[in-house]
Amino acid sequence: MTTTRMPAPTPAAPVDIRRRVRRMRIAAVGRVDPSSVYCVLLAIVMAAVLFGRPLGVVVWPAEATGPSVPVLVAAALVLLAFLGVLRRLGPVVVTRADATWLLPAPVPRRALLTPALLLTAFSATVVGGLVGLAVAGRVAERPATSTVVLAGLAGGAAVGLLLALLAVRAQNAPRTGRAVDVTAGAVAAALVAAAVGERVAGGYAPPRDVLPPASVTLVVAVVVFLFAVAALTRVWWRLGSWPTHRIAEASAAAGSYADAAYAIEPSFLSEQSSRRYWRTRTGIRTSQLLRGRRLPPLTAQDLLQVRRKPGRLPWLVGTALAPAVVADGPVWLLIGVVLVGTLAAASVTGEATHTDASNPAALRLLGLTYRQVYGQRLVVPAGIAALWGALALGMVQATGALSGPWWALGLAAGPAAAVAALHRAKASASSIGHIFIDTPLGGFPSGLLLWLVNGLDVLAVLMLPAVIALVSVPAPEQLDGSLVLVQAALSVAGCLVLLRRSTAHTVGV
Repeated sequence: MTTTRMPAPTPAAPVDIRRRVRRMRIAAVGRVDPSSVYCVLLAIVMAAVLFGRPLGVVVWPAEATGPSVPVLVAAALVLLAFLGVLRRLGPVVVTRADATWLLPAPVPRRALLTPALLLTAFSATVVGGLVGLAVAGRVAERPATSTVVLAGLAGGAAVGLLLALLAVRAQNAPRTGRAVDVTAGAVAAALVAAAVGERVAGGYAPPRDVLPPASVTLVVAVVVFLFAVAALTRVWWRLGSWPTHRIAEASAAAGSYADAAYAIEPSFLSEQSSRRYWRTRTGIRTSQLLRGRRLPPLTAQDLLQVRRKPGRLPWLVGTALAPAVVADGPVWLLIGVVLVGTLAAASVTGEATHTDASNPAALRLLGLTYRQVYGQRLVVPAGIAALWGALALGMVQATGALSGPWWALGLAAGPAAAVAALHRAKASASSIGHIFIDTPLGGFPSGLLLWLVNGLDVLAVLMLPAVIALVSVPAPEQLDGSLVLVQAALSVAGCLVLLRRSTAHTVGV
């Protein structure tokens, strides 16, 4: 008896793959309707007419201010933000249908991943070119020559393409990805610190010869761009050796982001990020915070959550420097940055509160009342928000835009931010409202609008003394200590109201 072997599967041709994908998409969504093309083109033309002139002024202002620290820092932060977006989206992904049916099949991997790689390279070139053009528009003397414009475009495009290659490399190598994330966060924090230091020092104008001539910049940018294109070609040639699970994980994450955008449910993103984080955690040991029983269990859980995600703390320190950067701008911008930043700092432990609201089974096993739950959940957010507010307003005070004990005012606003963060974490966009608002573009769920302001309304009321002080006490007027006492009293009152409204019954009973 002879054994027979199954013939080895023959990979399909790239032409057949593209034809198959095209037929599947036509069967699922139909062919392109001419009216849809007309609507898209009309929307693009209307957007260009409405926003083209303001964006043109932002990219290329009428007068150049010369090299400055804020301009260079802003350009670097935009590029780092683009790198962060690429890291969240993959960037080399396929649709979830293709990841389910075509990715494990014997088809050429290069044919499936080429569109995503080209889209990543194109978007990186466009974003980098616009950033480089904006920097050139603020640095170049008027009238600007064509060499300056080409140098700005080529330099920004080269940097953007290098960042895209870095994101692609980080996707295929998890260790490199973690190093890239940590390095990008550290660089962003250093850039914000440099901008704040420049403000505290009274301003610094670099000399015009700090940047190389436009001709030299253009030559170097073209060489770097060609090097990046060659590296991109090498990456394209090696797409066939990429592991399947890397592409599948990135495709699932990108599909989740697309679902959240289509369903207009932003709160789903935090839940999806939390599940992905805890899925990769292994070897977690019981902490002494829970064994010693020196702290209430929920407070110990919040502290443990902060300790297991130490990467958030540098970001909090970096965002605390943001009010000092916008201190010379409109007062409403400073108030908005302070309110949103304080609420974000207090929401670091909001994941546990959201879990308590959606699944109170664990709390029922602990035998805690709602009043005990909220009392224990207030401790850690109040401390983090108080430290953030003290650092943020203290840095604004250090720049000279404010005068007086503003750090104490930020410290007193911490409990108020904790109350607002708990109020925000208890609900999601889908559970707040289901009434649809009719718009020319279709129905819009009211739950998203209510979720966006959920918590900010409570914070605006509880931080009313701080808002009044920011409006009515500009430098060189001294901040009165009575406003600090009023803010502290209002924060304590907010905590008492939250605890008093909570029932003394056991959760779930």
